[in-house]
This record gives sequence, structure tokens and C-alpha cells, in this order.
Amino acid sequence: MPGTGDACVVIGCGLGMISEIDKMLPPGSVTVVEEADLIESGGLRERAARWPCVAAVVEGPAQRQEAAEPPPLAALADAAAVIPSTEYGVVATAVYARAAGLPGAGVAAALALRDKARLREVAGAAGIAQPDWARVADPAAVRAFAARHGGHCVLKPADRQGSLGVRLLGPGDDVDAAWRATAAADDGAARSAGWTPGGLLAEQRLLGPEVSVEALVAEGEVIWSNVTDKALWPGPFPVEAGHTLPSALPPEVCDRVVAATRALIAAVGYGTGALHSEWILVGGTEPHLVECAGRLPGGAIVPLIDQAYGGSLVADLVRVLRGERPDRAARAGCGAAIRFGAAEPGVVRAVHGTQEAAAVEGVFAAVVTAKEGSVAGPVTSGFDRTVHILATGADGPQAAAAAEKAAALVRIETVPADA
Repeated sequence: MPGTGDACVVIGCGLGMISEIDKMLPPGSVTVVEEADLIESGGLRERAARWPCVAAVVEGPAQRQEAAEPPPLAALADAAAVIPSTEYGVVATAVYARAAGLPGAGVAAALALRDKARLREVAGAAGIAQPDWARVADPAAVRAFAARHGGHCVLKPADRQGSLGVRLLGPGDDVDAAWRATAAADDGAARSAGWTPGGLLAEQRLLGPEVSVEALVAEGEVIWSNVTDKALWPGPFPVEAGHTLPSALPPEVCDRVVAATRALIAAVGYGTGALHSEWILVGGTEPHLVECAGRLPGGAIVPLIDQAYGGSLVADLVRVLRGERPDRAARAGCGAAIRFGAAEPGVVRAVHGTQEAAAVEGVFAAVVTAKEGSVAGPVTSGFDRTVHILATGADGPQAAAAAEKAAALVRIETVPADA
């Protein structure tokens, strides 16, 4: 049974998550479990200590991808909740929660959500609409798969995040080069050195608007949900260029994609926590599964939700994992949006317009991470975005217009790296 106190165990030292948890939990109530090499390389003990809620950052298996029982962890004895703070900690969170007898995703569900091939198998067996797909072991297998789909396909890793390594392929593209790039795609700063990467998938390329569903789930029941519209970067790398919520799609289409999410929850046997599922609406109305994460969304969707709906999504996730049923607004009170940008490849010489962007009506955050002297590369994943403009408005489209207006004011000067 869930504990009744404030003690919580956070799996993975996600500093953004911890900063939000600190707003609701008392000093010394949180134990963070992280892989030893990441604690060392990231200076995570020192960085996490800035938040009073953190009692300790301890070494432990935070990125395990198997269902074996965890080693003893004293903090579990008094914990009221076990909380995932990173994508790579989803399975470990479920394992620790099971060991403590606390609510969680469930180990089988977590394993499916961390392996895109396994998720495809589970969704297919449940009759959930999704693209044709195959595990691929080499470029020849990719070519054979694409040939069955008019020369087009999507090549992606089975277990990365932030669109890392995802590539759209068409007739005439260099499949060998794409294979090498996708296989080598790495976010090593977020991964433990002891983590074993999975394989690659080829998927049918579907056309239609892209949306995501953010949901809080308690014992398999969706108790709150939101639908977010997505904009994508043009070109072969389907990186998200913006999010707008709540969705401007007709209510019946939003209802359909939320129903598809409920079917997915049932298919994987998901228990309690947060889900972020992504869908392509074929023909503009029919949801087909892209993928699903067993955690809160990234891409600044959480602060957008907090602005639009009020309250704190992180705080309510903690409450759900403590066995509570938080009372969240079912409808957004306003719209919220983010638009991303990036520098042209090269060495950054100067950044202009950040203050002007921040002054645009409706903008509540304008962040540019490109710094003078840094080297900008092409945008191939979410990690390459350096401009982040967040805005609110009377509805989603108005918020998106404000974010786009502000983003257009930001200018990053670069020169060729070999100049």
C-alpha cells in the first residue's frame, strides 16, 4: 500500500523534475537514485543539493532495462511514491515500485514502453492502428522494407528519445549512410555507460497531422488527458518544431485519439503514472500509433500544460503515484504554445533579439541556449534546438501566433566552422 508521508524516491536525477517536486515536498523528503557514472560525470550530488527536498543522491541501477529485483534500498521502506524523472529510468522505476508495493506503471508495461519494437508487437496484437514495421539488421533489410512501400520508410532506433536517430527515407536516398548515422546516434550525457542499446526499426511512412496525448493514469484508468498539436521541422529529420495546446482539432477527433490512448493503456497493461503517446492522424481523423513514453512529456509540454490548465502536472503525478486522485481541470482555461528555432550550422558569433522576443505580448519564456563561440550543427534531433519561445493566448492558435512572432525576432549569427 502507498505510504502516507512525504518521502519519495526519484529514479534518475532529472533536475527539471526535481525542481518542480521541490515546490510541493518538504526538505529532506526525496532520495534520488542514479547510475554511479552519471553522478560522477554530471556532478549530480552537488547540482541536486540546491533543492532542499533532496535528502541524498545515491548510487543504484536507475537505467536497468530488465525485470530483475533491485538491490536493497533503505529509502523504499518509508517511501510513499517512486517517481520516474527520465526516459531511461522508466523500467527501473517500475521495478522499484513493485519491490516497495507502491503504485506504478507495472514492469511488463514499462518494458513495452521502453522498447519500440515490443510496443509495436503489443499494439498490433490488440488491433491498434499503426504503420507496418519490421526489425532491421542491416541496410539491405531497410532497402527491402522500403521497396514494399514505394521506396519510402522511417528508420529509427528502438530505444532513444527526442527524435534522436530518426530519419525519413525516400527513393534515391543513401540508405547505407542513413544506417550508419542512425546506429551511431547517441545521447551519452543522459545514458549510463553500462546501458546496452537496442536495435533499429523500419516503419511505413504515414501522412497526416501529428498529435500527442498527455495523460495521468490511476490503476489503468485515464483520470486526466490533454491533446497537443505538433509542428515538424521540414526535411528528412522529423524533429518537433513546436507544440500547441489544447488541440485545435474538432472535439470528435480529439475524443478518438484519447480513446486510442485508452486502448493502448489496456493493451500494455499500464497501471499508474503518466503517459505521453504520439499519433499520426491518417486522413486527418484516424489515429495511428507512432510511439508512447511511460513518463511525463518533454519538449516544454509540461509548463505549457501548467499555463493552460493551472496547477502543477508534476505535483499531480506525485499525488497519483501516492495513490491519490487529484482534481484537475478537464478543460484548458487558455491556449499555450512553444516554437523552437536553431542557428544555421557554423560557429556562433552573436545572438540578437532575445529581449525583444521576451517582450512580445503573451510570451512567458524566451530562452536561447546558443552561446558566442559555440558550434551549431544541423537539426537532426530535439537536442539541436537552441531557441525556445513559450507563449499563452486566448486559445492554442493565438498562443502559437505569439510564439511564432517572438521566435522570428531571434537572430543567431554564425560563420562557417572552417572560416
